[in-house]
Amino acid sequence: MGIWKGRNELVFRNRQFNVTRILIMIKKAFAEWEIRTCLSEGPTFRGAISPRSTSNLLVRWNPPSGSIKLNFDGSCFHNSAAGGSIIRDWAGRLIKVRAAPYGDTSVLVAEARTLRNGLQEAVKQGFQYLEIEGDNIMVIQAIKGSTHMPWKISLIVKDILHFMKQLTHVSISHIYREANLAAD
Repeated sequence: MGIWKGRNELVFRNRQFNVTRILIMIKKAFAEWEIRTCLSEGPTFRGAISPRSTSNLLVRWNPPSGSIKLNFDGSCFHNSAAGGSIIRDWAGRLIKVRAAPYGDTSVLVAEARTLRNGLQEAVKQGFQYLEIEGDNIMVIQAIKGSTHMPWKISLIVKDILHFMKQLTHVSISHIYREANLAAD
């Protein structure tokens, strides 16, 4: 579907064939399909969404009033990396969505850059209570200081820690990919 639409944009509108945009469109359509497939199978949801699992689960977030949630995710396809983040309030209402291409880099760098950009946006918006979730354990452990920080993301992590210090409360947690569909 995405490739066909990209082809038509090139042929009929003379628009450049943008692989990153097409990849994001395909991932979004697939995530929506997964959610709809899961939701149509019945109301017994308890954890993560995955039509490939034997039991379908839906993750719920019940933060205190006033908290903001930031989910982030990065991806890499061939030599093109991209990342996306989503900021929602305590009721799950959308505040900000971001997606950015990062060019020829690793998924680790894309994940770290996406987190930094989402966190920078949250600070810019003036939020003080932030819950951060992502599915890249290496980035999260590097921020928490519980693993040796890869040199490729050391400067990005310093930026992240700088932004985190500007908040009254911030927590960062690793979640599995199935629970990170909003950013994925």
